[in-house]
Amino acid sequence: MRRAITVVTCILSGAALSLAGARGGAQPAAIVPSPAASVTVDESKPPAPPKPAKMLPGWNALWTELPKASADLRIALAEIERAEAATRIAWAAVNPTINATGTYTYSSRPQFVAGAIATGGIIQAQLSASQTLINLRAFHQIGTQKMVEDIARLDVVEVRRRLGLGLARAAASISAAARLTEGNRTSLSLAIERLALTRKRLAAGVGDTRDLVRAQQDVATARAVIAPSDESLLQAEEGLAVLLGTPGSVGLNVDLEGLEGEVRAFCGDAGAADKERLDVTIAKKRIELAERNVDDITLKFVPTLTAQASAGMVGRAFEGPFNQLWSVSVVLAIPLYDGGVRYGEKRDRVALVEEARARALQVQIAAMVERAQARRALDVALAAQKSAKEARDLAAEADRLAQAAYGSGVGTNFDLIDAGRRLRESETQLVLRDLDVARARLALPFVEGTCVGVAKKGDS
Repeated sequence: MRRAITVVTCILSGAALSLAGARGGAQPAAIVPSPAASVTVDESKPPAPPKPAKMLPGWNALWTELPKASADLRIALAEIERAEAATRIAWAAVNPTINATGTYTYSSRPQFVAGAIATGGIIQAQLSASQTLINLRAFHQIGTQKMVEDIARLDVVEVRRRLGLGLARAAASISAAARLTEGNRTSLSLAIERLALTRKRLAAGVGDTRDLVRAQQDVATARAVIAPSDESLLQAEEGLAVLLGTPGSVGLNVDLEGLEGEVRAFCGDAGAADKERLDVTIAKKRIELAERNVDDITLKFVPTLTAQASAGMVGRAFEGPFNQLWSVSVVLAIPLYDGGVRYGEKRDRVALVEEARARALQVQIAAMVERAQARRALDVALAAQKSAKEARDLAAEADRLAQAAYGSGVGTNFDLIDAGRRLRESETQLVLRDLDVARARLALPFVEGTCVGVAKKGDS
């Protein structure tokens, strides 16, 4: 009897639990509430990116603007003028000097002039000339200044190389930023289309309000990156304007592929990649210049020989007679002791030679490292670009399949939004990897110093 009662109790308890579960299972239908009336998303078309103050058609136009605007290049060109002026000054030490003087003197007291007593005005005229015969230091200084001229001319080409490197990177950044802003607007348009498709499915009774909110979030996320990308484009254009010394912003009407082609045509035959870079050549020439400055102090100990001649006349003003005088002399100057100035100057110049050697070694090592890094950067960028392109293609295919499945009622809204988000992210990554490749390719000839287009352009 007790066993029967126990069995009946268990059966009733199980039935009660089943009924409670059935009542609880009907509740999830009320879990998804209707969206709040204040939850909206901007579905309007975004404004176009701000236009730059100045638009250039491509690389050649950009390079044409360089001599007119770059402060560094103008300074380098002015240094050539200064070096040539210093050479002309050095020549003055060995060229003849000729001077003429004329004097009119009035005296109220009688004076003995030209063999007679004269009163009133007296005229005196003199012509003098001087010519250096032996002055080894002066001739050595001419050669030193010519070397300074050569260094100044090489420095102009080196400045062009550095500016070309900066321009190439800035131009690539502008092209990539413009492409990114365009891609972000395309992604927003696709997100709005997915939102419209979600609304159609909801109107047909498929899905719930979570799908609508998810699609609205996708639109808001796509719109959120547009303003920062526009600002990045503007900053890239302003950076280019700074390089050119132009107020405002400077834009380029060329894509990455076109920019690479223009720079490749501009540089022409790159030549040997292992050729010594120009900044290394300049550093070595500065060592030679420092050594010549040591010799310049040494030549201060050498005697100099100078010839001087003068001719003149003196007599009563406007009456005469006039006495004529002339003289010729040769002056030998022997430097004996100056208190130790030359010894101190020589020690200073020797120390400058050591500094020049240290700087040259530093420049040479830096050039080697920069070349190696530039070559590796291109290889790494190409590998990353390949992976990013594969990821973008897969994301595009996944997005296409998600749209097809969602349109046929098979796929879910989550799959659709997630595929669109992944496609948007992969597109952004591909643009960034394309930028890395373009920067590496554009920078390589300038970093290696083999861009002959820079050296062939006129410097004046």
